[in-house]
Amino acid sequence: MSPATPIITLGEPLIELSEIDSTNMYAMEQIHAQKALSGSVYQTDFQTNGKGQHGRIWESYRGENLLCTYVLELNALKQGKNWVPSEQLGLSAAVALGAQAFFMEFAGEEAKIKKPNDIYWRDRKAGGILIENIVRGTDWTWTVIGIGLNINQTHFSNEAGNPVSLKQITGKDWDIKTMQKKLAEALSASLNLWLTEGELLTLQKMELQLIKIKSE
Repeated sequence: MSPATPIITLGEPLIELSEIDSTNMYAMEQIHAQKALSGSVYQTDFQTNGKGQHGRIWESYRGENLLCTYVLELNALKQGKNWVPSEQLGLSAAVALGAQAFFMEFAGEEAKIKKPNDIYWRDRKAGGILIENIVRGTDWTWTVIGIGLNINQTHFSNEAGNPVSLKQITGKDWDIKTMQKKLAEALSASLNLWLTEGELLTLQKMELQLIKIKSE
């Protein structure tokens, strides 16, 4: 259950970009230029230099998948609180749990989290999360949450590992704009729970998901 009065609402405004090098890089540029609004999401049909974990390239065909980055200003969440880098683990866990909840709604209970922030269906990768943070001194000021989820793509290169898309799982085509809205709702709910129930409980939930994967 989300809190009665949400502290975080992600996905508004939605900034749609036909083509961009990387939504994360674009979002960072907007923050540094003081043009970003907390809660915004930058979504694109195609990335020419999509970023994955550890410098990997994220492969995606034009217009077939959900490629987006959310930005959140930490100082806008709770007045009087200074956010510190050690709290990033809790947010990272909350984002992963929210992305899993989104994918599970359509793909079923076999949607899992694989450490650190990948979304899997059975033993196949359905998506990835890349979170980058801005820290000034000892204060954690902004977080940039990049998410790529395979939605309608059915052909992947040999270098892509073992991917899977929602269309391959369900046999259905999905509307990307609708998926964007659903993802924003799931992430907002999960992050609001992180803020209200505390970092420790969020990390414990994340650990339970990882233990479940190892036991299967």
